[in-house]
Amino acid sequence: MAVLFWVVIIVLSGLAELHTNALAALFVGVGAGVAFVVALGGASFPVQALVWLVVTALTMGLLRPYALKKLRPPAGDLANPILTTLTGQFGVVEDEVGDEIHPGRIKIHGEHWRAVTDVGASIAVATPVVVTKAYGTTLWVEPRESLNGH
Repeated sequence: MAVLFWVVIIVLSGLAELHTNALAALFVGVGAGVAFVVALGGASFPVQALVWLVVTALTMGLLRPYALKKLRPPAGDLANPILTTLTGQFGVVEDEVGDEIHPGRIKIHGEHWRAVTDVGASIAVATPVVVTKAYGTTLWVEPRESLNGH
């Protein structure tokens, strides 16, 4: 039963990391992976849980800062997101889109994307939007009508 528990934690951590892209859930999953191996070795659940907590804390503390530096450009680049192949594409807001602190989600060609806006107000669900720029997997969008001067 414990083995199944660790598999569920690994899968949920992977899904959470895909959704957040924060490199935190990844290390929770790594810890669960080590606990999974310990469970296969027959260790008691309290030992498995302790291994999970220790490995998660160590990998988060030691590897996450390094990974963030390697995988993300310096913070200054956030002010100047880049143009991508999605720039100019049209989508629809699925979850209200706000600023970088309050991101939402949009749908473009059947795919779901994390999105933010810098137009000064949140963009409501079902509003047509256009992608103006991107940073990593986050798209900057504006309401479609704002480009036409409406």
